[in-house]
Amino acid sequence: MQNTQKCLVLGAGATGKAMCAPLFQKMGCAVLFADSDAAACADIARRGGYIVETARGTGLTPKEVRGVSAVSPDSEAAASFVREADYIATAVGAENLPGAARCIARWVAARPAGRRLNILLFENGQGAAETVRARLADARGNLPEGVGVSLVSVEQVAKKLPRPDGRVDVVAEEFLPPAVNRREVADTPLARESEFLALVDDVARYDARRLYVHTLAQATLGYLGVRRGYRTSNEAAADPGILDALLALWDAVGEMARLKYGFSEREMDAYFAGRLEVYRNAALADPLTRLVRDPLRKLSRGERIVGAAALCRDYGISTDAFAPLLYSAVNFFDFRDEQSIRLSILKERKGVEGVLKEVCGLDPADGLYESLLSGYIAQSYRRA
Repeated sequence: MQNTQKCLVLGAGATGKAMCAPLFQKMGCAVLFADSDAAACADIARRGGYIVETARGTGLTPKEVRGVSAVSPDSEAAASFVREADYIATAVGAENLPGAARCIARWVAARPAGRRLNILLFENGQGAAETVRARLADARGNLPEGVGVSLVSVEQVAKKLPRPDGRVDVVAEEFLPPAVNRREVADTPLARESEFLALVDDVARYDARRLYVHTLAQATLGYLGVRRGYRTSNEAAADPGILDALLALWDAVGEMARLKYGFSEREMDAYFAGRLEVYRNAALADPLTRLVRDPLRKLSRGERIVGAAALCRDYGISTDAFAPLLYSAVNFFDFRDEQSIRLSILKERKGVEGVLKEVCGLDPADGLYESLLSGYIAQSYRRA
């Protein structure tokens, strides 16, 4: 396929390599990576690409991604490419998005006025689109003419795959079309790409399912797995007790997802099966140290644990299944994790009640506070 359009992929990590570049190449785009990691850029530029290993069952199927290069975001090569680009795809992670937004704003300011540019955010983080739109907006809050910003909900799991010789490839589950709001791309060529994109009416519901089902499950494997001495997600997923706790949680959040977000029982069952297959796959395994890090953030009000519990309670669904996870998360400690140290000090000084109030953002007068506290206490007796 002849490359008639251009896409700059900001972020040469696992998602950028496994999802963004192959996706836009399939759509007929010339692709350039931009990344502040000089070694990552040099590796891609030297090889003219990289390899994506697709995990299928217990095997791996390699595929080369060729015809791509990589440069620094601050380089003239990146700025020159973006001046004529049709798309910018970001895959930098929520913590790096504000810096990426500043970079994008600088590029957009140097583009010809009115030239169409679609900015697609392959970011798993709340408020991603608002962050970028705010940086690009003028004093009246308007985006530059011709510029669109869309959140893309990514379900496909991908991991970096470092090689002994210094090359860095990626391993990923089989391609899952990412979701994007069809109304936001209705007047662009993306509207014709239903083979590669899931064009949906409300991408937020898919991102909510990812947060309250997938990342909740990762937290469950992480916090319960660490307490039982496991090192990776696939080891934790093989433990019958942890699996029982996960399935009990999924019973609750699956019902919530059907009631609040309109997913059918069949859709949710297929989703659960697909995620469980990923968690059991050794090639896609996450180190549990990654899944449990930053517990203050993961226990906060709008995040995966308390956020999911709050929505379940809103729909009259019992939160009892959250007790093992909440107990393990509140009692997680790793001297290498600053947030876990702060959490431990707070719990020592003010008890779990203080954690529920100050970290989870719950009011003691709120029924959710009482139900989570009761579940935590009951769980502590089981652990005694």
